[in-house]
This record gives sequence, structure tokens and C-alpha cells, in this order.
Amino acid sequence: MSRSGRWTTWVSNRFLTGRRGGRGRLVFLFSVVLICSGVATLNTILAVMNGLQQGYIRSILEIGSYHLRWTPDIGAFGENTDGKDVADIIAEDPRVLLAVPFREGQTMLNGVRPRPVGALLRGVPETLYLEDKELAKRLDIVDGEFDVSDFGIVMGDELALELGVSPGDSVGALDLGAAGLSPSSVGLTVTGLFRCGYREYEAGMAFVSVDTSEQLFGPTPLEVGVKLTKPGKDRSVMNSAAPRLTESGGTLSSWRETNRSFFGALRTEKLMMLLLLALIFVVVSVNIDHSLRRMATERMEDLSLLKAVGATPKDVRILFLRHGLVIGGTGGLTGSVLGVLLGGNVDAIIRFFRWIRGLVFGYFGDGAFGTRPVEAFFRNSEVMAGDVAVILILAVGISSMAAFRAAAMAARLKPAEVLRSE
Repeated sequence: MSRSGRWTTWVSNRFLTGRRGGRGRLVFLFSVVLICSGVATLNTILAVMNGLQQGYIRSILEIGSYHLRWTPDIGAFGENTDGKDVADIIAEDPRVLLAVPFREGQTMLNGVRPRPVGALLRGVPETLYLEDKELAKRLDIVDGEFDVSDFGIVMGDELALELGVSPGDSVGALDLGAAGLSPSSVGLTVTGLFRCGYREYEAGMAFVSVDTSEQLFGPTPLEVGVKLTKPGKDRSVMNSAAPRLTESGGTLSSWRETNRSFFGALRTEKLMMLLLLALIFVVVSVNIDHSLRRMATERMEDLSLLKAVGATPKDVRILFLRHGLVIGGTGGLTGSVLGVLLGGNVDAIIRFFRWIRGLVFGYFGDGAFGTRPVEAFFRNSEVMAGDVAVILILAVGISSMAAFRAAAMAARLKPAEVLRSE
């Protein structure tokens, strides 16, 4: 380091710590605390939002959609459109984890309650729950079991609540494959209820066997849902499978295309939330700017003396820019660590307060305080390294920019005028 660099660093440290008993240290500490709290808050909120969004995305990919989806051409009923043969062809790729022929359609279900409820019925192989590990992981069977054999039906618990049924009860499904203008009803037995964290599926989706779906919707061609070992390799698998599927017809699409609008909405929601919460840093930057300008005013004599003994305007600017950089860096790094700890352990923190609440209930009685659980909202928080890095860069950048005005103000000082007035 050059002599000028060592001199500037020493003076910067003196300006940073301030005189003993002075206000410089308090201003520095207050600014760091503001940056730290803003970064920690933003990281924690985004971690909770990431958990919710990733839960929705995984539920869609593993339950309602697939990584790849082959759809037969409309009106194609030839031999080349057999979904089971297409599934065998696609499953030859070692990157394919599972290829499932299925059939789905909308129908009306009748239960104990008089009002029918619309639902999406998906006809799947009877062994799907055992073969598809990710589906079994995301589809939590809360009552009964996943059994679609012998006209069994597995539905979401919200849908069952609307119908007023439980495992063992019968429901009627509108038979859209029946001939004539008056479709009949097919009796199904409820064998299980599931939850998945995505209310749209819990309130409007059910599983039946492929044979049952054929009776309900007619002998329409089967579609094929494909699960990959790595969902990010979808385009590569599509390109390699396309030549082998030319004779089968149909369209092979990726999860990026099937759910483009929904995933785009989630991305926009996260971006807008980041921008809104970033207003915290705008307020903090105004406080830092005000503090540094006030420091420049209070230390006008010191700065004039420095310029009188040879400090250039550039050296004076560096003093304040380093001050802003240290505030942003210290507060940003501390807030990032705190935010990662809070965001990654929100579930544990909620459980701890739930335990405290249980102790309070045991002492005061169950009716002393409200007991509505909130831990489900924070259950799947997820910290992303990219978000942490962006927030840290934002905090350091804004605090450094806030120091520019104070640096320009200090650099314009004329030592002769200041010292003459003193």
C-alpha cells in the first residue's frame, strides 16, 4: 500500500470511530443497526415466500403436472397413439425416472350433500403411489389409503368436506362416456383423503384407476406423464425423445410451457415484494446521508486542516465513501447472517413459541388466548443464496451511494475560508 493509501486509511479509521464521548460512534452504530435490521427482515420475509412458492411449484410438478407431458393428437385413435407404448419408448432414456400413462377429465361428483361438486378426475395405474416416490412424498394421505382399484377414488380432504364424505362412503360420478343425451352415474367408493399444501388440488382433484376413467370419459387416448431424475434437463430429454416419437404423433411439452403463466405470476410476485421491501433501504440511505452530512458540518475544521496540509478533494471523498462502505458492509453482513438463521429456522422458532403458548394455556386455561395455528404458513421457509447475495449487494450499494452527497459536500470545502472564520 502506498504512503497516500496508508494515510487515507488511518484518517478514515479515526473518522469512523470518532472522538471518545462524541456522537460519531453513536451515529455509526445506529446506521449499522438500521442496515442490519433491514437486511435481516428482507431475508426472512423472502425465505418464507420462497418456501410457499417452492411448495406450490413442487406440488404442481409432482402431483398435478409432470416434468414432461405427452399429449396425443386430437381425434387420433389409431394404434400409433397408444399411451402405454409411448411410455415405454420414453422410459428407455436413463434420465427418465418414471413414465406414467394416464387419462383425466372434468366431471361432477355427488356425495351426501345435495349439491354436486365439479372435480378433475385423473385415471392412473393402481401401483402409482408405490412407484412414484415424489408423488407419495408430496401427497399426504391423512385418512384411509391410496387405493384406486375396484372403483375406488382418492380425493382431496377439502373436496371430501364439500361432498360430506369420508373413507368408506360412496360418491356418484357423472358418466360422460355413456351413449345418448342422458349420461348416467357411476358409483365410486372413497378409499382415501389427501393433503398436499396446494388448496386447488385439495378442493378439486381426485384419483381413480385407468379402467374407471375409461368408463367415465370413454376410450380416449391415454396421455403420458414423465418424471425426470433432474427436472432441469427437460429440454435435453425432449430433444433426444423427439426422433423416437415421430411415428406416434402427439406433442411432448415441458413443465416450463405447461405452467408458464402460473410460474411467471409467482416470479412477478416475488420481484414486486423485493422492490417494496427494498424501500426499507431507501429510508436507511436517507438517514445515512443525513448523518454523514452532519458529520461533515461538525468536522468542518478538521477537514479544512487536512486539506491545508495536503489532502486533495479526492482524498476527502474517499474518507466518506469508505465510511458508507463500512456501514453497508458491516450491517449487510451481520444482517445476512441473522436473516439466514431466522429464515432457515422459522419453523423451529414457531414451534418454540407454540411450546411457550402451550405452557401458558396450561397455566391460564385453554380459553385465555387464541389458539389459531400459524405454523402452517411458515412451515416450508427456504433461504436461497441468490436472494441473500442480491440483498447484500443492494444494502452495500445504497449505503455507499448515500455517502456520495456528503463526500461531495466535504470535498467542496475551502480551507482558507473556514480557517479565516475561525
